[in-house]
Amino acid sequence: MLSEDTTLVMLTIGGNDARFDNKIQTCVMEGCPSEAPMKADIDNAVAETRTVLEQIHALAPNATISLMGYPLLFSRTQACSTLVSASQRVILNDMAEYFESKQRELALSMSAFNVRYRSPQAAFEGKRICDSPEGINGVVAGPNGDGDFHHGDKNTQLCWWFTGDTCLSRESYHPNQTGTSAYAQAFMTASPLSAATRQGR
Repeated sequence: MLSEDTTLVMLTIGGNDARFDNKIQTCVMEGCPSEAPMKADIDNAVAETRTVLEQIHALAPNATISLMGYPLLFSRTQACSTLVSASQRVILNDMAEYFESKQRELALSMSAFNVRYRSPQAAFEGKRICDSPEGINGVVAGPNGDGDFHHGDKNTQLCWWFTGDTCLSRESYHPNQTGTSAYAQAFMTASPLSAATRQGR
């Protein structure tokens, strides 16, 4: 519960908010769209983020608000089979960089609200899709769980064909256990309480 006693709020606005899942699907199925509509989706997500941050500050006016950014999905040095071509990986990484730049600008413009931007890029270095180990899944066959596409809905627009009757899992292109640990590392590094925590206080 947020209140005047809250001193730290940490959050991340993920790729789904900027419709990165849709962008990847479009790149695979039809070819990547032009930059303008992709940037427009990102701009809309950042505008919505401003509203969320304003609401948090109103409820917790004494809190430092740490906004964690969105990592680049694909390795810049390694190649692998992801259904996304090399040129498309460059485009999607460029859009992730644009997303990060807009979030940085947002945090700077809201510094009076105690908003601070924190980048996850260092924590994900060497852990992106095609790296070893991958902190973000590449292609994962599904269904693998209750949240996945199932055989009965393979003909829906949302189901990406993989092989035969198999849809791509929703786990594809999302952080795995290594990735969530990288996020945790980035959060702890960003937190003003992290030094005291590491010292056992």
